[in-house]
Amino acid sequence: MYWIKNINFKNLLFIVLAVFLVWFIIQIKNIALLAFGSFVLACSFNPAVDKLSEKISRSLASTLVIMLAIIVVVLFLIPVITISIEEVHQVINNIPVLAKNIIDYLSNKTIMGKALIEFIDVDTITGASSKLATGILNKSLDITMALLETITVIITISVIVFYMLNEKFLIRDAIILLFPPKMKERAKEVYENIEKKVGGYVIAQILSMSTVAICTALGLMALNVDYAIMLGLIAGILDIVPIVGPTLALILGVVCAAQHGWLIIILTIVVYLTAQWISNNFIRPLVFGKFLDLHPIIIIFAFLISGQFLGVWGVILSPAIAALLITLFEELYLKTINKNEKMINSDSKQ
Repeated sequence: MYWIKNINFKNLLFIVLAVFLVWFIIQIKNIALLAFGSFVLACSFNPAVDKLSEKISRSLASTLVIMLAIIVVVLFLIPVITISIEEVHQVINNIPVLAKNIIDYLSNKTIMGKALIEFIDVDTITGASSKLATGILNKSLDITMALLETITVIITISVIVFYMLNEKFLIRDAIILLFPPKMKERAKEVYENIEKKVGGYVIAQILSMSTVAICTALGLMALNVDYAIMLGLIAGILDIVPIVGPTLALILGVVCAAQHGWLIIILTIVVYLTAQWISNNFIRPLVFGKFLDLHPIIIIFAFLISGQFLGVWGVILSPAIAALLITLFEELYLKTINKNEKMINSDSKQ
């Protein structure tokens, strides 16, 4: 009850503004997630920019770091995309052979004296295939628009990240101005603590996704499953979306392993589950705990809550959001109330 006795009009006004700000962010959650994602990237790039800005201007340092990040991503994607395209071409080229094998199997396999193919309406399947092809063609424009939208979002994020890096201290000081004079120093400490914890999210996520990709690809290569590298890449990328992503990757892996028989299918499932087990029990708790200082239980609840209210992008950013909220809770509530309790206990002893 100590804090109730010491509340005043300014503090009450600050609480009302904070509540209004939270409500406003919820109303524009998509824009807020875009801005927060940019903030996370900026926090992860800040140490490199700070180091470079000791020798060159901060504007040039920010530009170099962003360009280097883009180059690294492109250099990583070029060989991966090349391999994926080659494997996709192989899949397309093998479709006629696969279709012939299926037809031969259905023609030769009999049930109650009749071939399986006699139980299948070929005309219906052909018609469905034609409709599917027509649907894909009709959706090509939507796919093109989605690609253009993705490129626009990437450019937008790059610009926002640049200004967040270049104007780091200006943005921090502008935020601190919102607080009363007595709280400014405290607000600065909280902001820098948030910046440090949130900045570790990108590194932690990359390490986790890389572990899944490498373990999956190596396991599938050992089983001699076709398109192992592409499947490993897909598993790593989809791992960013908990539960749904790994499930989709597993289904795709099972489909590619189906032609090798039931034993390989079962072993393929084991490979995917093992990769997830390694990531969830060793890598994620270690890297997220180290870089974001979060307990695994908090991360799990953050995934579930973000999936319920914020959609896919909320799930992707949920560890960083959890780090932000936990830091605010610790700094603004736990440390304050514990400090007040110590003051009351010391006064009572006197």
